[in-house]
Amino acid sequence: MNNTLYTDAMREKGRADAADLQERSASMDGTALYAESEKIPSFAAACAAMNMLQRPVGFVCRSSAGRVVRLLQVYDSTIYTDEPEQLPAQWGFVWSTDPAKALPFVSIATSPYGKGDCCTEGGKVWRSKQDNNVWSPAEHPDGWEEVSA
Repeated sequence: MNNTLYTDAMREKGRADAADLQERSASMDGTALYAESEKIPSFAAACAAMNMLQRPVGFVCRSSAGRVVRLLQVYDSTIYTDEPEQLPAQWGFVWSTDPAKALPFVSIATSPYGKGDCCTEGGKVWRSKQDNNVWSPAEHPDGWEEVSA
C-alpha cells in the first residue's frame, strides 16, 4: 500500500515539474532547457500521449537523438511520424552553450547555431563564433572555435 502512495506521489511530482517547465520554456534559452532536460518528455512519449495537432506551438520535447526541440507548427503526428530531425518545418532546434551538453552537429537551416552555441564534430567540442551558423566546423572552421577540455 505504501509503495502505491509513494509511486503515485512521485508520478504526480514528475507531472507537475514537466508542466511547470512547459510553462516556463518560452522564456528559456537552449542552455537553460538542456539543464532541465530530465523534465522534458521524449518525442515518442509526447506523440503517444497526444497528437501534435493538439499541442500548443512552443511545446518542448526531446528527439530520440537527445536534441531539445520546440514545436513551430502543429501537424498530424499520426500521419507524419518522423522524428523532428526529419521535420524541420515543424520543429525548431535549440542548442546549448554548455560544452558538456554539446551534441553532434546537424545542419538545419531553420535552426542555425547562435554565437556561443556548442556542438561536437570529429571527436571535439566546438563553439560557434557567429550567429546564424548553419555550417559545420569542418565546412567553415572560421565560424567555430575548439573548446578546450
